Amino acid sequence: MADLASALTSACSTVDADAVKEIIDTDLTDARINRFLNAAYYTAKPIASNLDDCGGSSMFCEIVVWLAAHFITAYERQTKSESVAGEWSVSYLGKEGMGLEASLYGQQVLAMDCSGMLAKVGLKRATFDVISYEDLEEQEPGSTYYD
Repeated sequence: MADLASALTSACSTVDADAVKEIIDTDLTDARINRFLNAAYYTAKPIASNLDDCGGSSMFCEIVVWLAAHFITAYERQTKSESVAGEWSVSYLGKEGMGLEASLYGQQVLAMDCSGMLAKVGLKRATFDVISYEDLEEQEPGSTYYD
């Protein structure tokens, strides 16, 4: 049986599998939910000190619960609709590669995170190429540098 991380239980004493089951309907065992809670805690931990303007440690604990629900949704791939018309047709909530935007629970996490730090997770870093005027002068007239 997977226990909650001691760091999580000391930071958020009211967070447990039952708290997650309050917001998401799942048949997962408490032990499996605890694994998602542990992952959510360590994912959200870097933002904990940046939530003072929106509820502090209480908000952090709420974010952990909602983030665990988001992880469960990604794991269980919740269906939006199923139909039988000679064959099975299933569509899933969210899209792959959308990060926290992929589920209603992740979207709620983004709304609760007043630091904005979780919204930046997984974003590609910007890169810049520095070019000189000499580089531009060597280009043929009418061409662009990024051919």
